[in-house]
Amino acid sequence: MLLDNSEVLRDQYLSALGDDVIPFWMRHSPDREYGGYFTCLNRDGSVFDTDKFVWLQARQVWTFSKLFNAWEQRPEFIDMASLGARFLAEHGHDERGDWYFALDRQGTPLVQPYNIFSDCFAAMAFAEYGRATGERWAADLATRTFGRILSRWDNPK
Repeated sequence: MLLDNSEVLRDQYLSALGDDVIPFWMRHSPDREYGGYFTCLNRDGSVFDTDKFVWLQARQVWTFSKLFNAWEQRPEFIDMASLGARFLAEHGHDERGDWYFALDRQGTPLVQPYNIFSDCFAAMAFAEYGRATGERWAADLATRTFGRILSRWDNPK
């Protein structure tokens, strides 16, 4: 019985993910004008805030890269991941390589780096994106970001 129930739950979760969650974010989240994603969305998909929190941007890069790597190699997953990866690579960090907490829609920093929170999500995102695309610059950025995290280990704030 347990096996049957777990299969039912697996199918239910896969259906929710594939039929509802992923299509919702693919339809409403991309900022095709400036890059990156809208993450402050109402249930109907309308945007209620255009600020871009770096950790949420990085989570979406990771998510779409991971979907490509682990679920199905759909070109639209890489297109979505690339939209955020390129935006973050260009706007998401300061000259030292520390990641901002928040940007405006165009990528201007709103909240300067003050802890390693965004950095952790960025390292994960660019590692997974580099794995999905084979783009060396992304893996290098993940490695440099992880190095910055380690250098701030004793004082993460």
